[in-house]
Amino acid sequence: MSDASPLYSSQIKCPLCETQVEYTKVRTKSVKITRQDTDFCPWYEGENPLLYEVVVCPECGYGAHVTTFETLNKYKKEKIREKITKRWKKRSFHGQRTLEQALEVFKIALLNLYEMDAPSSEIAKICMRIGWIYRYKANEDMEKKFLEHALKYYQLAYQNEDLSRGKLDEYTCMFIIGDLYKRLGQHVESSQWFSRLIMCYSDPAQKDKIPQRLIETARELFHETKELAAAEKSKGA
Repeated sequence: MSDASPLYSSQIKCPLCETQVEYTKVRTKSVKITRQDTDFCPWYEGENPLLYEVVVCPECGYGAHVTTFETLNKYKKEKIREKITKRWKKRSFHGQRTLEQALEVFKIALLNLYEMDAPSSEIAKICMRIGWIYRYKANEDMEKKFLEHALKYYQLAYQNEDLSRGKLDEYTCMFIIGDLYKRLGQHVESSQWFSRLIMCYSDPAQKDKIPQRLIETARELFHETKELAAAEKSKGA
């Protein structure tokens, strides 16, 4: 690819079969974000770097988000060899990606996560991104399906994982759960999660841990979902 291209090639070693995997990245200076939805779905002008976040080994079928691709212990390797590699048809995903190709690699990564019993937060992250790609395609039914999966696993992550160390903190997780409930039309549940986050912010011991922009948006969405829930209740009365 030429220097003028927003895309360039990089390499990473597959931790499963040790193949040098060539994959595609988007140059940082070429990234132009135009807006972001309340669930953090980004919209870009030009090439969308989100489509290239997953790396798939063409030889063995191991696939993962680029940030976790090299993290694979012995147990996970055995699982992937047994469940993925034995059925894998060798193919490469290097080069520019369409939305359909991005969906394919993200679903391969999701299958890998399921087979290796990955943490719920990692599964939720990939389900969320698949939902976003369907949003780019304006496929509301499939977007809803994967946002429902994301909601399920974000809730499991909130209940069962220590969110004090990773990139996903408990307050952002609460916000995402509230936003997903809203997008899925469950306004009572949505307002409850936003209310819980707002209560955390009122606690001096927790206040400094919650970004100002996050709590401002949570307050706006809380009032919106409260009104929507009240309107639905009055219709059903």
